[in-house]
Amino acid sequence: MSSYKKALSVGIKELKDRASEIIALVQRTGQAVSITKNRQEVARIMPVPADARERLIAAGLVQPGPKPLPLSELKLKPLTSDASPAIAAIVRDREER
Repeated sequence: MSSYKKALSVGIKELKDRASEIIALVQRTGQAVSITKNRQEVARIMPVPADARERLIAAGLVQPGPKPLPLSELKLKPLTSDASPAIAAIVRDREER
């Protein structure tokens, strides 16, 4: 079992012998474990994301869009029109009620 704790990589025989422990490790730590055959990586055991969107991304069914800019980097454009007439109309409407 020590071989996958350090490198998170196991051979096929070790996977057969310790499948339950390896799956528990993936589930507990959230880290993937590489499966090797003749010292070549042939597969990976990865945790299933809890979030439905992340599962779709991991399955290759959905591509994530670009990350939005932080609010601090957004540049707001100044108002081009005067809102005073609209505000005055709202105030008059409220006064009439």
